[in-house]
Amino acid sequence: MGTWQFRWNFDKASYSPGETMAFSLWIDNKNDSYLHVSEFFLKFDFGEYPLQPVSGMIAPRKTMYVGNLRLQLPQEAVGSKIFSFRYKMQEYINNVWVNLREYNTETNNFISVYPSPFYNVFLSRGLRTEDKVVGNPIAEMIREWGFTTTTVGIEVDVAENDIADAVRAEIQKADALVAIATPRYLDSLTGLWKTLEWAHDEIGIAFGINKPLLILKEKGVALTGLPSYLATYNKTPMLEFDPYGLHDLRVKLSALMPSFRDWIETKRRQQFNENLKNVVVGGLAFIGGVALLSGIVGALTDSSDK
Repeated sequence: MGTWQFRWNFDKASYSPGETMAFSLWIDNKNDSYLHVSEFFLKFDFGEYPLQPVSGMIAPRKTMYVGNLRLQLPQEAVGSKIFSFRYKMQEYINNVWVNLREYNTETNNFISVYPSPFYNVFLSRGLRTEDKVVGNPIAEMIREWGFTTTTVGIEVDVAENDIADAVRAEIQKADALVAIATPRYLDSLTGLWKTLEWAHDEIGIAFGINKPLLILKEKGVALTGLPSYLATYNKTPMLEFDPYGLHDLRVKLSALMPSFRDWIETKRRQQFNENLKNVVVGGLAFIGGVALLSGIVGALTDSSDK
């Protein structure tokens, strides 16, 4: 039975949400008979998109450029997006075109979709195993939105007597702070779960130096002190999440993160303008970088005897 191999190319190595992506497809026919591909779709978790065919018939032992598509990525599409193919294949056998079947092919390949520029957030989170079970996937969701994350005790390792100084220094360097409020202890008077004390301290430091803040609170946790005040009076956004339903948090972050990034960018511009006012003597030095962008190419072998 027939065997063929797909070859593809994306025009860039990574994209931003809302950007137009270009995809091209070739097929290697490894048979001694003609093949014909039709109804080819490129599939992501956010939709299926048909190929614009140039030629569907592939001669024996030849490579044929089949077609292409241009796609504007959704604004909410962020992170590593795995793609797959859906298509129909026919083979010319004994002077008759034979419909093989419809194929759904998983490639285990992905494109990267990240907002730009990248910002650095101080991620206030618990370090216990039970905290990391929830905190690690949430940290990955945050990074998907074009952030690097810094947590003292995870990305930054310091001696115990230097923790307070390290926390303050990292918050000062960060563009914003995101706090994950997971339960730490049950208040015997109120019967409510309270979060770790360090979260209150780190939120206080960030608030004191006017950093953008975002609080992610696990369902059932009662905020107190400054975090409660900020959330109650809408001084900072707060999202509640169920640790057993983090997909809902991903949806909430998709709605919130564009505005949160705008808040960070506004703060950056304000700080830049303030720095300009303080320049009395000398000039400004701008350091530029060059980013080399390359497309993503790939290949996949398929056959009719699967």
